[in-house]
Amino acid sequence: MQIPRTAKDFTPYLKRIVRPKKLDSVFLFVTSRCNSLCRTCFYWDQLNKNQDLSFDQIKTVSETAPAFGKLWVSGGEPSMREDLDEIICTFYRNNNIHTLNFPTNGLLPDNLDRIIGRVLKDCPNLTIDLNFSIDGLANTHDTIRGVPNNFQKTLATMERMKQNYAGVRRLRRNVVTVITRENYDELVQLGLEMLRRDLSTGQYFEIIRGNPMDLSLKNIKRPELKALHDRLFAVHEAHADRLFANVDPKFRWFPKMYYLGTLKFIFETHEQNLERPQRWAMPCTAGVTSMVIDHNGEFRACELRQPLGRLQDYQFNLGEALHSPAMQKEVWNITEANCWCTHSCWISDSLKFSPRVLLFKIPWTWMKAKIRRLPKLSLADIEKFHEPLPIQ
Repeated sequence: MQIPRTAKDFTPYLKRIVRPKKLDSVFLFVTSRCNSLCRTCFYWDQLNKNQDLSFDQIKTVSETAPAFGKLWVSGGEPSMREDLDEIICTFYRNNNIHTLNFPTNGLLPDNLDRIIGRVLKDCPNLTIDLNFSIDGLANTHDTIRGVPNNFQKTLATMERMKQNYAGVRRLRRNVVTVITRENYDELVQLGLEMLRRDLSTGQYFEIIRGNPMDLSLKNIKRPELKALHDRLFAVHEAHADRLFANVDPKFRWFPKMYYLGTLKFIFETHEQNLERPQRWAMPCTAGVTSMVIDHNGEFRACELRQPLGRLQDYQFNLGEALHSPAMQKEVWNITEANCWCTHSCWISDSLKFSPRVLLFKIPWTWMKAKIRRLPKLSLADIEKFHEPLPIQ
């Protein structure tokens, strides 16, 4: 990570703090096909439909879209789409994307390896966040996701990706965990196990959202969530220590402050909105800086809101759909309806466009965490926590 050392070095950072509100993130559901049966999934009633957009249709979407920064592929299981590598490369060529967010259950290692290898080769300036879903220790994870031996298979895929792409800085291998009633009591242990294995750059925790297949998994109260967040902060600090270990010690505090401050800010926003909507510290920019395209061509401002139309009715012209009367009305409705949520993707996307949050809220949130002296774990603590789990 490049750290500013002179006034000139601060210019790129200032540009990020004050930026125009324009399309920055596209969430593209590349397929509805899925090889898991996750009880946490808010998209479960749309899975395994034979309605996926064709490559040519997606290519038209890319050709009619403006330049934007981040492509989020989703599903279903994205790696089940055989032409996913070509889809990603198309957006890289046409739209100058600089970041790809790629969630996966890790059950198709050959597909994953092929896609990642091609994209890294043909998209030389693209950074990939490859996010492996792990929702508990072995038994809990397999039960929540409905696939026997899923946990061990995913860890084996992560090990393969670590070995095959060792030293590739543009590939960030992350773990993403959904917090539920069922896995609540073991998430700190899971975080420690992931740290011990050292298979990922970071681990991120998302409170269950939407209308999942199993609503009982949402039975978590705000005080419980806050207590868990406080304990998980130690896991994030351990990741930060590793992530920024090669940064000049004189400047290391700066990226760590923003990394940990942002995570703590998102945690606090989750807590505030868990039981009822509460205004964020910044406006939600859904429908302005981000939009969602479903597997069948329907589009929406946010994953948690209703479709606004079909791209088929706009000849797959994303620019026209983004600026359509339906989308403009939806942006107004989001503001007027007191629509606030716990969705980290939209929290993190919206905060990027708030100088107030970037300059004041995130540093202050980090300072509060330091003042409170949230529990910190050493790597020795991690090693002593429990015996390692074997990869079979």
